[in-house]
Amino acid sequence: MKRIILTTGGTGGHVFPALAVAHEIKDRFPECEILFLGGKGPEREMVERAGIAFKGLPAKSVLGGGIKKVFGSLWVVAAMFMALKEIASFKPDVVIGFGGYAGFCPVLAAWILGVPTAIHEQNSVPGVTNRILGKVVKRIFASFEDRNESFPAEKTVVVGNPVRKEIMNSGPNAKQIADPKKVLVFGGSQGAAAINDAIIDGLAKLREAGITLRHQTGKADFEKVRKAYAENGMETGKVSPFIHDMGEAYAEASLVVCRAGASTVFEVAAAGKPAIFIPFPYATHDHQTGNGRSLTDLGAAVLIPQNELGGDRLADEIIKLIADQDGLKAMGNKGLSFSRTDAASAIADGIGDIVRMKTVRGAA
Repeated sequence: MKRIILTTGGTGGHVFPALAVAHEIKDRFPECEILFLGGKGPEREMVERAGIAFKGLPAKSVLGGGIKKVFGSLWVVAAMFMALKEIASFKPDVVIGFGGYAGFCPVLAAWILGVPTAIHEQNSVPGVTNRILGKVVKRIFASFEDRNESFPAEKTVVVGNPVRKEIMNSGPNAKQIADPKKVLVFGGSQGAAAINDAIIDGLAKLREAGITLRHQTGKADFEKVRKAYAENGMETGKVSPFIHDMGEAYAEASLVVCRAGASTVFEVAAAGKPAIFIPFPYATHDHQTGNGRSLTDLGAAVLIPQNELGGDRLADEIIKLIADQDGLKAMGNKGLSFSRTDAASAIADGIGDIVRMKTVRGAA
């Protein structure tokens, strides 16, 4: 494999699995050139921090839309021309998209140019862009079983969701011993106001119970949350807009409070950490609730709908779970049984198969 394009964007939840696959490919093929095509969101910083070349394309969300809305969006025209130009110039062996609106045009452009394509669908219910692309790509890698028959079964493979190695190494065998009263709180790469507000409202109870927190707030709420911690006599040094070393953050925690995006669900499971999931209620087809139930049905997590969330409810649930350390360990072990630590490897295998098929057909 000489050259590959990875594409996605919008949130860290889409980008991190793509980076996990990129690292797997680099481990196998050190000379392989990797180009990442993304949008104007946080993906540029994440990708460049990982040492991968990045090109930005115009892209906007098509939340709640269908095929007509996608193709009726003005940004699609500009993004298609740019994607066609980049792909024709780079000449990749394969293009794989990891969902999100920013990954739509590059995969479609590659198909138009006759370049082999694949997608990875993270969520339990696919979004509109991947439903469209699923009709034309060579292979579909899925995190969850396709119970809704959204994709052609003959080219769909369930592999799980790729997880960064530093998070897989933060589980029970990590060098760092978890603090029995430490809770990791985050709402995705950009934060979640509802979770931040509930934590703020519950700080007094949590402080009284001796709970300590490491809290990723997102940029928008950072100052508000940090001020609330200070006012409640809680440590502010562990409050930050973004946590770069999530492996360490998982390793030191005994419990996680978070959204239920697919990446988060699989990270929590791979780290062997029990969780309180608060799904984002406005996600397409409420897919975060479906994601979270994959672990709650196993007894590996607790789910609180956002419309039932409040400071007292969240604090009481945290305190109850932390008080039962044996129960927490059992929950974490159930999560480990769900995790797919070989997801990045399985996708790399699949990509290799696609490239070999192309080579054989070219030789013929």
